[in-house]
Amino acid sequence: MQERRFPVARRIGRLLLEHRDGIVLDTWATYWLGEIAETIDDRDEPAKRARFTGWVDSFVRAVHGHARQRNQPSTTTKEARRALAHATEFTFQERPKIPEQVQRSQSGNPARRERRRTRGGRTAR
Repeated sequence: MQERRFPVARRIGRLLLEHRDGIVLDTWATYWLGEIAETIDDRDEPAKRARFTGWVDSFVRAVHGHARQRNQPSTTTKEARRALAHATEFTFQERPKIPEQVQRSQSGNPARRERRRTRGGRTAR
């Protein structure tokens, strides 16, 4: 999936780098933006593309986490806000919701705590 997302991640990375002065950064966001800047043009292998896409995701999470911690906006300019909005949408799209599974024993029966107790062959009410 990361391989497929790479072309968009690269465009978003360029946009973030172009408007970095308008994004409020902490140490982690600065680190991830540095990784993006150093490797944006050196992604010729699938594993490297996947890592790059992950760095964009990590950057977005770091920026938003810092803004939440400080209770302040994550951007200072309209262009940076738009770039971060694109990056945020990219980061949180295509995250399938995994349905919760009913816990079962190894035999396939419902887990013990989900079984109904019976008394004398009848179901308890």
